[in-house]
Amino acid sequence: MKAILCVGTTLVAAVVLCLVIPGCLGTDSGAYLGLADGSSETGVDRGAESGGSDAASSPDGSDAAAGESPAETDSSDEIGDTSDGDETAGDDDDADGDGAQSGTLTAGSFDDNLNLETFTGFLDEVLDSDETDVFPDVQLGQRVIVTVVDESGNPVNDARVIVTLESEQQQQQQQQQPALNQTTGSDGRVLFLTGLDGGDDATSFQLQVQSPVEGTESVVETRDLTDLEWEVTLPGVSGTLPSRLDLAFVVDATGSMGDELEYLKAEVRDIAAAVNELFPLVTQRYALIVYRDVGDIYVTRTFDFTTSLDEFQADLDDQNASGGGDWPEAMDRALEEALELSWQASDTARVLFLIADAPPHVEHAEDAFDAIQALRAATVAVYPVAASGVDTELEFYLRTAAFLTLSEYLFLTDDSGVGNPHAEPHIPCYHVQRLDQLMIRMIEAELSGTRVEPDPEDIIRTVGNPVNGVCAEVEDEQDGQTQ
Repeated sequence: MKAILCVGTTLVAAVVLCLVIPGCLGTDSGAYLGLADGSSETGVDRGAESGGSDAASSPDGSDAAAGESPAETDSSDEIGDTSDGDETAGDDDDADGDGAQSGTLTAGSFDDNLNLETFTGFLDEVLDSDETDVFPDVQLGQRVIVTVVDESGNPVNDARVIVTLESEQQQQQQQQQPALNQTTGSDGRVLFLTGLDGGDDATSFQLQVQSPVEGTESVVETRDLTDLEWEVTLPGVSGTLPSRLDLAFVVDATGSMGDELEYLKAEVRDIAAAVNELFPLVTQRYALIVYRDVGDIYVTRTFDFTTSLDEFQADLDDQNASGGGDWPEAMDRALEEALELSWQASDTARVLFLIADAPPHVEHAEDAFDAIQALRAATVAVYPVAASGVDTELEFYLRTAAFLTLSEYLFLTDDSGVGNPHAEPHIPCYHVQRLDQLMIRMIEAELSGTRVEPDPEDIIRTVGNPVNGVCAEVEDEQDGQTQ
C-alpha cells in the first residue's frame, strides 16, 4: 500500500515498516524513461509536483534530463498520482479481467467514407452545438478520393500523389506548396479534402502521380471538382500487395479500461495466427503504446516494433489498468508517440488500433487532431476501438481519425455481456460480430487492398440495413414506404 494510516504510538513502527517495503512511498522500479528492454516511457510532468495540472505543463515536461541513463531516471511520482503504484505483471486491478478468453468481446464497425452524408451530418451537429470550443474546427470542404491503378485496373501501392492548386497567383510563384503530398495505401487510394488541405476557392488542380517503381514515368493531369473521384492509371507498373505488416496497438490503460486490456492480452496471439494463415508470406511486426494521464505514475509507455510475437505479448502482459482519475486522458501524447514508431516506409500495410474510452483534454484537442493528421500523412490506417462509456466527444475524435485515414470506426457492444454498458453510436446501420474477427477483417482489408465483408455466419446481429458497408434504405413493412 502507498499510504499507511497510523494512530498514536503505532506511527513510529509504521514509518520503520514503510522504509523497508519497496514501493511504499509510491516509487516504481519499472517507471522510468528509456526502459532497458527497448521500450520508452514518459512519466509524471514536473508541474504535477506542485499541484500543477496538465494544462500548465509543457508537452515534453516528463522527458528525462539530458545525459541521464535509463537506470538513473525514475519517472514515478506520488504527487498527483491516482494509480495504485503497482505496475508488476500479474497484479491487475480489475478482477473482472481475470480468466479473459479470446473471442468474447463483441463490436460493430462503420465506414464513414462510404456513408459521407452520415458523417458530415454528425460533424455538423457536433460543431454547431460546440458553444465552448471543445472540439477542433474540422472543416472538410469537398472530399476527393484519388485512386491509382495499373493498366489492368489493380490498385497501385506506394504511389506518391501530389495535388497543387492551379491559380494565377500560384502559377506566378516559383515554388508552390502542394495541398497534398502522400503515398497511396494498399487499395491505391488517398483522401484529398479542400477544407483541411487547401483549395476551397480553387477551380482546378494539378494532379501529379509518381510511380513507386524507379525508371517508370509519372502522370501529370489537370483536374477540377466537377468529378470527386479521381482515378489515375500509371503505365508500366503492376500493382502489388504489401509483403509486410506493421501493426501497432495504442491503448488507454487507465482504471476504467481493465476489461479491454485483459481481453486484448488474450486475443493478440489468435489475431496474429489468423493473419499469418491468411497471408503466410507477409512479415508481421508489432508495437505497443499504453497511456494514462498527466499526474499518473506514467503518461505513456512505448514498445517499438518487433518481429517477436513472444516479446510483444510479454510487454503487453506486463501492463495493467490503473490511474486516470478525471475523465479525459493523454490521448494526444500517445498519438504523438505513435508518430515516432519505426514505421516501415514502403511495401508495408501500416495499421494502428486505438483502443480508448475517453477523449483528450480540451486544452490538447488540437494536439490530438494534429497527430491524427500527421498519421494520415504517413499513410497509417487508424482503426479506433471505442470501449464502454464512450460519449459524443470521444466518438467525434475516433470517427474523425477513421475517416481521415480511410479506415473504419469500431465500437464495442453489449452483446458480450462484459463490462459496463456501451453507448449506442450515432450510426444508422452496422453488423455486430466478435471483436477479434472484426480486427482480423480490418487487417485483411489492408493487406488485400480491398474491402472485406463479414462472413454471414460471424454476424451476431444487424442494426439497420448495411449493404457492402453502405446504409441502404429500409422498407417499412406496414406501409411499404422506404426510410
